Amino acid sequence: MLGSGTTLNDRYRLTSRLGGGGMGEVWRADDSVLGRVVAVKVLTPALTGNETFAQRFQNEARAMATLRHPGVVDVYDYGTAMVGERAISYLVMEFVEGRSLDQLLRRASLPVDETMRLVAEVADALAAAHAQGIVHRDVKPGNLMIRPDGSVALTDFGIAHSVSAGQLTATGAMLCSAGYCAPEMATASDVTPAVDVYALGVVAYECLTGHLPFDGDTPVQIIFKHLHNPPPPLPADVPPGPRAVVTRALEKSPDRRWESAADMGAAARRAIADPGAAPSPRRRRALTGALTVAASVLATAAVVGTLWLRPATPEERTSLFEPDTAEVVPRPPQQEQIKDRSVLPPAKTSSAKPRPTRTSPTPPGPEEPTPTPSVTPTVEPTPTAEPTPTPQPSDPGPQEPTGEPPASPGELQCVRSPCP
Repeated sequence: MLGSGTTLNDRYRLTSRLGGGGMGEVWRADDSVLGRVVAVKVLTPALTGNETFAQRFQNEARAMATLRHPGVVDVYDYGTAMVGERAISYLVMEFVEGRSLDQLLRRASLPVDETMRLVAEVADALAAAHAQGIVHRDVKPGNLMIRPDGSVALTDFGIAHSVSAGQLTATGAMLCSAGYCAPEMATASDVTPAVDVYALGVVAYECLTGHLPFDGDTPVQIIFKHLHNPPPPLPADVPPGPRAVVTRALEKSPDRRWESAADMGAAARRAIADPGAAPSPRRRRALTGALTVAASVLATAAVVGTLWLRPATPEERTSLFEPDTAEVVPRPPQQEQIKDRSVLPPAKTSSAKPRPTRTSPTPPGPEEPTPTPSVTPTVEPTPTAEPTPTPQPSDPGPQEPTGEPPASPGELQCVRSPCP
């Protein structure tokens, strides 16, 4: 697109091309005003001609210029220059001595502890950007610069954040790197900081294995696998701690990933200190919730037990009909049931009254309790006459006492409790 020696606004002279992609090229340049070496990202003409994109890009460049973090490359300047008959938008950034992670991974994969250290540093940088409402959207090895002291610097914040996720440019290129694109970026879902967590998980997977979790002949095939295929398992020699960090970051649903980049960085540091353990904040929260529920159940049981075992008050004893305080209310005669027929004396045939039979199955309504029938002694029978027993009725159901039940000589017959 541009050649060496090109000057932008008579200040930045491009000296050598460092890399490029679908969105533009990165050049090493000399700042003639401040006399320093800088990196200049030049956008493609198609993006520069989009007024909406150009305005958003400028706003994001201004926001990134206020972000100060050791893991973030500083943004110095933004502008538009005429190169021939074309308008070119560019972003001036700090030039980082060293090599990109992409160049290191071309030789070999990284050790587990070095991978976790890289993940922790990049997660810290992303957390600082997310705190200001900035989402990178293009975390990949090509945008991670390894300084001579081994620290990591994340580049291209402004450009990546200014792009609408899931949209296509006029050149037909997807505005995200297919190999590191979170599933929701290929749909109509809103882009959140969770897309950076996913991309960092892909970077960690690549560092541990030397290859991407999903590959294909076209970007569409790769993104389809991000949407539907589970990532291949990590090598068996990866300890549980680092394995849990990467596996959770690669969850398809944003809600199942690490809740923030800061949480992911903290988990990576724990994995360095204790690779054999796989702590999960989500599991700890679930355990805490279970313990809270158990404590609530125990407290409720203790309160119920205290109320159950405490002595009853006089009012409660009265309501329970204790014999010394409560009044016994006699039941209506129709509810009285005589369980033992042997206590009933034979009824007189001359004074017996036929019992009325109920023709309706509907139970009778409440009746006023009748007074207890008085028991009067009958005339003493003649010694020579023996009473003829009256045949027992065939109906085994409960009977109501007759008006004047006879009693044996010399004693009174009790038919209703309490009896003297």
